[in-house]
Amino acid sequence: MEKKSNMDKINSSIRSGQLPQGFKTFLAWSFNEVLPGTFKRSKKEFAHLDYPILAPLPKLKTKTQPLEDCGCSGPFIYFVLDRTQRVCYIGKSKEANVIKRWVRPGLGGPASHYWTHSITSGGSVFNIAKGLQAGDGPFSLRYSPLTELLPKYRSQFGISNGASTDIALRCMEAGLVTELSPLWNR
Repeated sequence: MEKKSNMDKINSSIRSGQLPQGFKTFLAWSFNEVLPGTFKRSKKEFAHLDYPILAPLPKLKTKTQPLEDCGCSGPFIYFVLDRTQRVCYIGKSKEANVIKRWVRPGLGGPASHYWTHSITSGGSVFNIAKGLQAGDGPFSLRYSPLTELLPKYRSQFGISNGASTDIALRCMEAGLVTELSPLWNR
């Protein structure tokens, strides 16, 4: 009976839009403020956007390391959480280090590399900046290795034992998005 009670708690957390109690994640970064000014990307599909400058900046560019090391390389599922721990965004990364998914060179502004996670119509860095300006921050970027999530969620999300890493990663992301209903994945 105790196991069912614990499962009910997990399901309740999932329905509330927060990570379930005991869901192991690691802190990659904390976004605390928006600096004055903007920057541009040189990549053609993003060149039309004026990016906000999220701080603290990644001082070591793409070599910036997560604040908490999980002890293994990717792929990862990552989560953006607001100050109330509400899941705002869920994504996936095939990079060896989740920070590399988020940092790119930029043109203008006070640095050479910035937090640039976005889509052509805006996306996460724009949503984080808006949230920080509205007082919903700080925002945290947290992550979990796919290898740690598979044993717990493989059957729940219909991921077969023989599934390729790409398929498992896509199914894990889709399953967690469905379960947690993050604000920005819509």
